Order: sequence, then C-alpha cells, then structure tokens
Amino acid sequence: MARGKPSTSKSGKEKKKAKARLHLRHGKPCGCELRKVALLQIEAALESLRGNNVSPEPVHDARTYIKKLRAILQLASPVMSKKERDQPTLLLREAAVRLAPLRDSEVRIRTLDSLLEKTGLPVDDYASLRAGLADVAKQRRHNDARRIPGVLASLRELRDISEAWPLDDLQGKDLKRRIRRSYRRGRTTLDLCSTTPDPDPFHLWRKQVKQLWYQLRITAPYWKDEAADLIAATDKIGQLAGDERDLTLLRETLRLGPQGKATSLLIEKIDGLLPPLRRDAVEAGRSFYENRPKLFVAALEF
Repeated sequence: MARGKPSTSKSGKEKKKAKARLHLRHGKPCGCELRKVALLQIEAALESLRGNNVSPEPVHDARTYIKKLRAILQLASPVMSKKERDQPTLLLREAAVRLAPLRDSEVRIRTLDSLLEKTGLPVDDYASLRAGLADVAKQRRHNDARRIPGVLASLRELRDISEAWPLDDLQGKDLKRRIRRSYRRGRTTLDLCSTTPDPDPFHLWRKQVKQLWYQLRITAPYWKDEAADLIAATDKIGQLAGDERDLTLLRETLRLGPQGKATSLLIEKIDGLLPPLRRDAVEAGRSFYENRPKLFVAALEF
C-alpha cells in the first residue's frame, strides 16, 4: 500500500512535499485544533488536484486526505447535530466516489506487477494483460478528468461550511469517547470476521481499522509514548487488509475478462494468497483488540 508531491529545493533536487499536519497540538483547545487540522487536510486535497490533476499520486493523496477528514468528522460529531454532520458526510462521499475509479484502475496495474514479482510467474506471459490494464487506466484518466472539478467543488464547499462547525465546546472527554467507540466497533466486526468467510465484514473491518489509525494519529500527543505502538499495530493490520483488498480487486477484474491458461493460473495464485493475508490480518487484529474498549483508552489523557 502506497503511502507527496515533489518540490524543488534550492539545489534543484526534488523532495517529497511534507504532508499536512494531522495531529492536535498539546494543550490547545481541542475543538479549535480539530478545525485547524481539518482545514489543513482540505487545503492539501485541493492543492493535490490543482489543474485537474489525475495522475496516480495526486489522486491517491486526495483520497487519503478525504479519509482523514472522515476520521476528523467522526471525532467532531459529539458536538454537531445530525444536519451539521450529514452535509460534510455527503460532500466527502461524493468526492470519494468520483475519485475511486481512478484509483482502482491504477491499483490493478501495481498489484499485477507485485503479484508477478512475488510468484515468479513469467512477466512476458502477462505483457498483453498488463498493457490492457494500462490502456484502461490511461483511458480512465482521460475520461475522468471531468470528475475533478466536481471533487474540487465538494472540497471547497466543505471548507466553507467547516468554519461554522460548532466545535468550541468539544472536549478531550468527547474525543476519548469517540475513539473508544471506534475501537469497540472494530472489535465487534473482528469477531464477525472470525466466524464467517463472507468478505464483506472483513472489508468493513479494514475501513474501521483505517479510521482508528487516523484517529490515533490525530490525538497522538495525548497518548503515552504518542501512541507509537498502537499506530504501528493498526498500520500493520491496514497493510495486510489493504493488500487483500487490492488482490481481490484484481481477481474480480481477471474473472470478468478473457479467460485463458495464464489468467487461470494467476487467479489460482491469488486464491492461494488471499486466505493467509486475511488470517494474518485477523491474528494481528486479535492481538490489537485484546483489551476491552474502556481499558484501551485508559492511556489517553487530556
């Protein structure tokens, strides 16, 4: 799973541009800080897509900022009415839906390359398949550039309404309850993952772990050791579950496309990799979710 953008230093060498600050600053009012962090994510997302940029990295970055904003909105929800929550939720959903096809078309190529390298299958046998996926991704970028203005419009509207979010009364205890709730939900869904082969609960759990990962990073200054171990643990689960999701996406594409010996062999390899990935993610999850929610947030002090 890829985790931006190049900038030029005085020496002329390109460096990665620093990501927008995600964490709250210790000792500052929680609501004010959360709003600042949200605005930083919105501005970063707008910047990444400036000029209707549909290249893989900017699209990935924009999607990541949208996920962070969803996590922020969840933390802010105790002091927001349903109406105040619904509008930003809808705007974020609309933006994410517009970007998803662009992301998925690129992920299929990356996942195929990684799979061929990992399995040792002859690259030449899959050159035409890869070329086809690359053509689809190129056409998707060409066709879906028109989606970007809609994404930008949603983000600008979100920026405007975020100024009116009633966050002044948001307290540390509210954030603590929301994180406990996120943890409890993930713990419950993990139990379901352990009792059914249905992939839907697993994919829901992946999203819940990702949201908790962001929430831990947002509140890191208020955790013991800045939640370093918890952040690393949720990141590991996210990596495993994300790899499973990408392979599942590629498998579905292969299943619906032209069939042949090479394609069947590739699907067979994917079918062999998916169960261990799910099993390893669930095992890591059991270790992470071993404590009850109340005990989990005991180390979070505002």
